[in-house]
Amino acid sequence: MKTSNLLLLIAALVLLGSLTAYNMALRAEYRSGTYKDPLREYSRLKFKDFDEVAVPAASAAGVKIVAGSFGVRLSPDAAKYLHVTQQGRRLVVSAVFPEQWHWLPNDAVVISCPRLAALSADAVAMEAGKRVEDTRIGPRYRVLVQGFGQDTLRVQADRSSRIELAANRLGYLAAETGRTPGSHTALLLDDDNHIAAASLRCDNLGTLELNGVRIPRLHTQLGDSVQLSLRGQALGALVQR
Repeated sequence: MKTSNLLLLIAALVLLGSLTAYNMALRAEYRSGTYKDPLREYSRLKFKDFDEVAVPAASAAGVKIVAGSFGVRLSPDAAKYLHVTQQGRRLVVSAVFPEQWHWLPNDAVVISCPRLAALSADAVAMEAGKRVEDTRIGPRYRVLVQGFGQDTLRVQADRSSRIELAANRLGYLAAETGRTPGSHTALLLDDDNHIAAASLRCDNLGTLELNGVRIPRLHTQLGDSVQLSLRGQALGALVQR
């Protein structure tokens, strides 16, 4: 056999072997269902036994908190910049940029826990060794709280941070936003929440959005410059008050 033909045969066998191995890997992934997991590329961090979450990096990356067993998943695109630590029963998500601010995914960190007693969000990060506080108009990211069913939840947001609640069943919600002068915080309550009572205090230049959610016992304390957005049942409930 000519040398050229032998080389072609070897190349064909190598290619065939590679395709076979690739197909076997795809078949194994299909059978295991891994391909269905949108977080399959995320790393799993070993944290548990927490019921409070603090996100001082709320303006640097999106964070999602859902009801479920304890788990923390971190996007590979954010692993270089986001630090997750635990202080007692509090999980903390902070941001450190070695040089300058960098765009990160909307769901850079996905957290799950059976119960969430308290959540705080802020807009503070380290950039090139300096502490940077973000109070710009319009938060770039959100901290989403989804799927919890419990008696109470306490949330705090400051500076340019945004908290959104979706599909939760709460007996009582206590929220305080925009404590720092110049803050442009945002609190959004979606229409699939069921909240029996709430006390909402928003200060400075923040935004409160009640998108169709009706809260039978609602107390609000809004600063003079706070923007209030009401839709659907939320508007009707305010008219009846």
